[in-house]
Amino acid sequence: MFQAFKNLQWKLVVIFSLLILISVQLIGVTFISSLQKFYSDDFIESLRSQANLLYDPLIQVLVENKSPADTKTELDKKLKQLLFLNTKTGTTTTVEMEILDEQGYVLSSSTENSKNIGKKNLRAQNSTGKLDSTFIRKDRATGRDYQTYIKHLENENQQRIGTIYIEASLDPIYAKIRSIGKLLFQSASVTLITTAILIIVLSQTITTPLKEITKQATAMAAGDFNQQVAVKSDDEIGRLARAFNYLAAHLRRALSQNEEEREKLETVLANMSDGVIATDHKGNIIVKNRWVEKMIGHDIGLGDRLKDVLPMEEDISFPLDHVHEAYIELHPNNPDAFMMLKATFTPIKRGDKELVGLIAVLSDVTEEEKLDRQRKDFVANVSHELRTPLTTIKSYLEALKDGAIHQPDIATHFLNVADTEAERMARLISDLLQLSRLDARKSHFEQQPISIPHLLQPVYERFSMTCKQKDITLRLEVDEHLPTVVVDRDKMDQVLDNVISNAVKYTPINGTITIKAVKVESDKIQISIADTGLGIPKKDLNRLFERFYRVDKARSRTLGGTGLGLSIAQEIIHAHKGEIWIESEYEQGTTVFFTLPIRSEANGIN
Repeated sequence: MFQAFKNLQWKLVVIFSLLILISVQLIGVTFISSLQKFYSDDFIESLRSQANLLYDPLIQVLVENKSPADTKTELDKKLKQLLFLNTKTGTTTTVEMEILDEQGYVLSSSTENSKNIGKKNLRAQNSTGKLDSTFIRKDRATGRDYQTYIKHLENENQQRIGTIYIEASLDPIYAKIRSIGKLLFQSASVTLITTAILIIVLSQTITTPLKEITKQATAMAAGDFNQQVAVKSDDEIGRLARAFNYLAAHLRRALSQNEEEREKLETVLANMSDGVIATDHKGNIIVKNRWVEKMIGHDIGLGDRLKDVLPMEEDISFPLDHVHEAYIELHPNNPDAFMMLKATFTPIKRGDKELVGLIAVLSDVTEEEKLDRQRKDFVANVSHELRTPLTTIKSYLEALKDGAIHQPDIATHFLNVADTEAERMARLISDLLQLSRLDARKSHFEQQPISIPHLLQPVYERFSMTCKQKDITLRLEVDEHLPTVVVDRDKMDQVLDNVISNAVKYTPINGTITIKAVKVESDKIQISIADTGLGIPKKDLNRLFERFYRVDKARSRTLGGTGLGLSIAQEIIHAHKGEIWIESEYEQGTTVFFTLPIRSEANGIN
């Protein structure tokens, strides 16, 4: 029942019904009170009129000094005349009238055989000193109310010579009032029921659209924005329904736009090459993309603390009020897994002042860091490689200036050494220039088709004598019917010379070097140079193509070379759209592989 009264419809019905009921009651009470006063005043006025009719005749009778019997007879006669007159005029109200003497004794009564004749009327003593007075008497025996009217009779000298005492029952008046009240109650009941029905109908016209709007709003709160409310009128309810439909349509458009923006943002975040993390003002992660997880190597949960996810040397203070940059090293002691990240922290502001979080953008700057380190190493290596022969040349020239030039044997040796170091510097500078041209894509390639035997046979013949002098067996193994390749003959000779010369340098006496060419896949020729030399430790394999990198620096300088041969070979092979790599087991030998694309008849020479 309490739930029902929470309903707006029943609230309206109850409130308006109570208002009507209270209004009807107030009107009824006022009307009954006014009606009762009207009937009472009219009844008293009627009694006063009857008394006034008797006033003069009774005074005439009382001033005559007749015997008590004659006086009584005259008085009874006058009362009967009044009663006859009342009956003739239609006044049927039961009235009891008594004529009293100056001392209050009953001289005559309108009631036949009245027992009050000769007795003193004690009720008349309630009258005031006025000429007439009225009051209501309640009969203790019957409980009925009687209207009493008392009028004093005075002679010419204004001396009281008697009293008219009139008493009439109020039951007829009460009956009329009850009848009118009953009729009023019936009318009020009908009015209240009719009003209640009208209020229910009215409340339904208000609450039914509101219920429909509430239902649709509940559906919208649950996420269904494809709602429309039927507009059935042009009043305030109808305008509310239109406003609701407009709001629903506007929300659909706004949510559609937000969904599009969210999808765009998710697509951007998912396809960014940078990692993105957004936090709230306390540093708890609220947004992240998959790249940041890939960068740091583990999953990130929403709600994780930023300081627990990123291994930063300095903690970020929250809320962050300025742009901050930091560099994060991951796996610093593992060269294979080393990664350098640049983190840019930007505060998120709501309005102009309130800080609500930050966005961290993580960029992988590992290659830049490696290039920077290589650049520094390159500068240091070039400086070292140039300084060593220059120092040697300068030392021998100073020795010649100090007098060694006058000793032919010593002077000739010193000049030979200076010449050798100068050639070494020339080779270094030549290799550096070639690398520079390859890096800048300015090196010109004269590509032409050539068979594998014609490419490898001249190289084999050039190194045969050198290997024979070192008691090294040199082999050439070429599969039959290999397709033609398109290459720059001079550049490929340079690659083969660099690789085979390294193999000759590091292969001991009675060792073996094998040059082999085979077809792999459908469009590639693989050439390999395998030796049985010292081999290369696994930790150095990934760095062999770095410029100036040497596994054994002391021995490399003793055997000659600039440390740029493999770097140049790699650039040349890549320019031919091939690949080059090295496989080696320490103290068991090394094999250098590189591939060349087979000539395509459709494309011709590249």
